[in-house]
Amino acid sequence: MKLPKIPKLAPKWQRAVKMWGYSQFYGLALLLFCFLSFPYERLRDRVVDAFNSSQTGPNPLRLELDEVSSYWLSGLEAEGIRVISPPKPPAVGEESATPPKPTVLTIDSAHARVALLPLLIGSVKLSFGADAFGGKINGQTSESDGNRAVELEISDVSLEKATLLGEILGLPLAGILSGTIDFVLPEAKLSKADGNVDLKIQGLSAGDGKTKLRDTIALPRLEAGDLTFKGQAATGQLKVSELGTRGPDLELDSEGSIRLRDPVGTSMLTLTTRFHFTDRYTNKNDTTRGIFGAPGSSIPGLFDLDPKNKRAKGADGFYGWRVTGVLNQPMFTPHPSNAPAAGGKARP
Repeated sequence: MKLPKIPKLAPKWQRAVKMWGYSQFYGLALLLFCFLSFPYERLRDRVVDAFNSSQTGPNPLRLELDEVSSYWLSGLEAEGIRVISPPKPPAVGEESATPPKPTVLTIDSAHARVALLPLLIGSVKLSFGADAFGGKINGQTSESDGNRAVELEISDVSLEKATLLGEILGLPLAGILSGTIDFVLPEAKLSKADGNVDLKIQGLSAGDGKTKLRDTIALPRLEAGDLTFKGQAATGQLKVSELGTRGPDLELDSEGSIRLRDPVGTSMLTLTTRFHFTDRYTNKNDTTRGIFGAPGSSIPGLFDLDPKNKRAKGADGFYGWRVTGVLNQPMFTPHPSNAPAAGGKARP
């Protein structure tokens, strides 16, 4: 059987095919050259210098990076990321021969990558992720027609390993954080965001019986159970549909809204929250009985001797507060009331 003859191309088409082949080879060679010769070490040093030089104040953070390399041709990956917080000065009368150690926040690896195909139609899509704190953080953001979409998925992140969070609150935290955040930002502005937040901390606990709260007293470990945070945003107004927990040592119910702003730390809070320490916790040892009062006793604990706490306490034993102001500097006002419980059910 004879194969059909392939017609010979005209000279002008032969030249066109050759030029196309040369251009493809040149483009591939250029990409390969850039991939192999990119100055990743200089990029690493520049990122570290830029971060460290931007830190101001009495307790500046310090960044360390072990390695920066390529990630799937159009991305970058960093390994051995450490954010170091200077050690806290010892409290008066607690000086010791052993100097305090700094707090180190360690991220095993993180990456970011720009998708190449969407660039051909004028759209920018960036995917990112990290292996951190015993879990994974993955997400992507895309921008088209002036709108930006942000999707974030958090899986099995340990609060105990995210040590800076405990340092901010003044007590070590434990628990596993998982959930999703899905926003669409018109004009790339958080203040106009639409979307959903669905986060959950399983087995939340605070304190370890050793760390002193405000350098005053060490409280035993408080087991708060599973804390759920759900909310829906419309044109920048995030309505909190669920924020609470029913744990062995703590019950907490919250409702309200957050007016999102740019930057996020300036977002405005309008929340009411109620919490109650269970008898299991207040009767745990002499320290808790002295602070919160023994169950059934007519003698108030030190906690209730504070005028604000006394005004916040309702007839059902719950402390009610109204939380207002900006997110990074909230204000708390006593506000005893029978607010809805976690899950939307009203308390009697």
